[in-house]
Amino acid sequence: MARVPLFVEFSDKRVLVIGGGYVGTRRALKFSEAGAYVTVIALKPSSELIKANSTGNIDLIIADAGMFDYSRVMNIINLLIYAIPTNTELKNRLKGMIKDRRVLFNDTTNANETEVVVPFEGEVNGVRFAVTTEGKSGVAASIVRDYLQAELAKSDLHPLINAWYEAKELIKKRVNDPHVRMNIYFELKYDENFIELARKGDVGNVVKYVNEVIRSHGY
Repeated sequence: MARVPLFVEFSDKRVLVIGGGYVGTRRALKFSEAGAYVTVIALKPSSELIKANSTGNIDLIIADAGMFDYSRVMNIINLLIYAIPTNTELKNRLKGMIKDRRVLFNDTTNANETEVVVPFEGEVNGVRFAVTTEGKSGVAASIVRDYLQAELAKSDLHPLINAWYEAKELIKKRVNDPHVRMNIYFELKYDENFIELARKGDVGNVVKYVNEVIRSHGY
């Protein structure tokens, strides 16, 4: 499989989770917190799912997933999350049902067969990142996430990010040709003078310097 890493807006999307154990619960709560409409089908749901259902955050259907009539929900969901490791027959049946419906499939039981990977996330000073080992080990992926988060937290990149934001807004405002804008972006990326000003967080001189670069391109 050739998976493309993306951050996808999930507010108002519909997610169906099959299974109410630890993994199913984590997935359901994650997408619910992201603003999705989440339905969980589970015979023995976790206490967290029962609580989330009582507050209206998740629609919990207590039923045998193997006997449930999925025809009433398959045409309205955007993502199917399968989290029952002991029922391969049901998983294959559900995959067949969504094949022609453009429904994404997250298989929590087999990383090699999943269409969608739900990675471990991190965030430092507005920089979000996601980590996956493509099924080798979720624990290892979480360790890498924690390492990256710690390294970013002690780095000097935050002023650089703010400087780039100011530079980008100024370039977009003054340069209407997208090709010229891209040329300026890449020129500044390797410009040692700009990098030094940016790392210092010297926004005033960053703006002044970027204005000079823009003028050198005829704007």
